[in-house]
Amino acid sequence: MNFSGIAVPFFSNDPALYAAISKTMVQQNDFINLHVYGIDWLDKPHFPFWMAAVSFKIFGVAEWSYRLPALIFILLGAFYTYLLAKRLYNTGVAQISVLVLLSSQHLLMSNTDVRAEAYLLALIVGAVYHFYNLFERFGFWHLLV
Repeated sequence: MNFSGIAVPFFSNDPALYAAISKTMVQQNDFINLHVYGIDWLDKPHFPFWMAAVSFKIFGVAEWSYRLPALIFILLGAFYTYLLAKRLYNTGVAQISVLVLLSSQHLLMSNTDVRAEAYLLALIVGAVYHFYNLFERFGFWHLLV
């Protein structure tokens, strides 16, 4: 279901605006300042724009290449959800957790509309998983990640 929304046209103004900011980053080769239509844009953190800009540099400017990083981060978040649930409970709970997560309406909208939740999911659940592992038994790898 999450892959099905990667090529649909934008249905609100926000994704188009954010894609334009990422496109401007690539065109001006300026990954520090956020600009859109010649105006400074200070409303959002840089990370989602950086991910979209990297995707634009690799694959070219397109709707699907704008959505690809968010989809990758959703899959990474699902992977970390699976690992954490498996570690805390068992494989069955982990599988159901991922099924519920990936089929939730809000996550599908976050993927299609490329909202910050897609990035936050992977980064927060991943951090919780690695912190939990550090708590259980110290390992430099978990500290580094």
